[in-house]
Amino acid sequence: MTKPSASPGLVLSSAAGRPYLTQIRDQLLARIRSGELQPGTRLASMRQMAASCGVSLGIVKQAVNLLCAEGHLRSHPGSGVFVAEAKTDWRMVSLVVPGIDDYEMPRIIRGVKAGLSGTDRRLMIQAADHDFAQEMELLALLDPQHISGAIIYPPPLATQSGPLRALAQRLPVVLVNTILDGLDLDGVEGDQVVMGRTAVALLLDQGHRRIGVIDHSGDSLSDRELRLGADEALGRQGLRFADLARVVTDVSDLDPVQPWANGERAGLELLRDHPGLTAVIGMNNNLSLGMFRAARAAGRRIPQELALVSIGDNLALGSVEPGVTAVTADYESLGRRAALRLAARLAGDRGLPRIERLAPVVHLRGSVAALR
Repeated sequence: MTKPSASPGLVLSSAAGRPYLTQIRDQLLARIRSGELQPGTRLASMRQMAASCGVSLGIVKQAVNLLCAEGHLRSHPGSGVFVAEAKTDWRMVSLVVPGIDDYEMPRIIRGVKAGLSGTDRRLMIQAADHDFAQEMELLALLDPQHISGAIIYPPPLATQSGPLRALAQRLPVVLVNTILDGLDLDGVEGDQVVMGRTAVALLLDQGHRRIGVIDHSGDSLSDRELRLGADEALGRQGLRFADLARVVTDVSDLDPVQPWANGERAGLELLRDHPGLTAVIGMNNNLSLGMFRAARAAGRRIPQELALVSIGDNLALGSVEPGVTAVTADYESLGRRAALRLAARLAGDRGLPRIERLAPVVHLRGSVAALR
């Protein structure tokens, strides 16, 4: 055994907005992961840590017991608490998603399971509660002592690149469905440029030129590619995406109970301010469903008075009357390809990271008709 650590090294803050127990656990874990506390190191006594932090002995015991249960520490009665030897379960991989009940999630999960079938890999699914900050916390807790790699469906915001970059320094990572640029990571997405180009072409081919957009504030590489594809198709008619009537919603404002709500509010605003529109594109499935509801509320008949195309699909878009035409990714294929890419990395593939883009799927329904 090595000598005890020289000091507890814990600094707690009442202004942090997090329980002291959590702060103690996270700080000790950070020191273990950084290598400051090596396997076999005996920690300062729990009484010393409690006195140093100014908290009760019970709080420190709870934090230490939690780390012991997670396998980071081991307790020897009469001898002390020691940093455990790393025991990675190389069979375990993690799938981290922003929520479990969105339309695409069961399909991605099914694809990931199919991609891992025939291997000895086991899948652990971790889902945030439709909260991007919570998803980033889940990433921070992924521990190389327990998992060998991760598939991440990240928030569509460039500001989230930092936690992903930090995670990739600890273990192999593959992004799925949403790609953030500035990261040297593998990823699998639907071909966003083709999706944007196809969605616009469905309207242009029917004579529509006065097209509106219900958009969101996502600034991921995938989102920019989608808008680029739309702009390419519009350019063939002398139009520009930047010039279209557009309402932008907050991509981080997620409502799991009424996910269409932002789209409905934005759709009513769009139709109020631009009554001459003959067609609208919803830049994701929930915004499109909200736009459908807004058109009904505004008395605009679909498709006779307003055509509608959705980027992305869900069950509701196919069950309303008329059904909403959708250009979407093959989510199950995305999950399968992401799992295969991660499995290759874990098997020793050391090639350069690459982004794989899969052809989209078009569901032609009744929401698009020729311009009268």
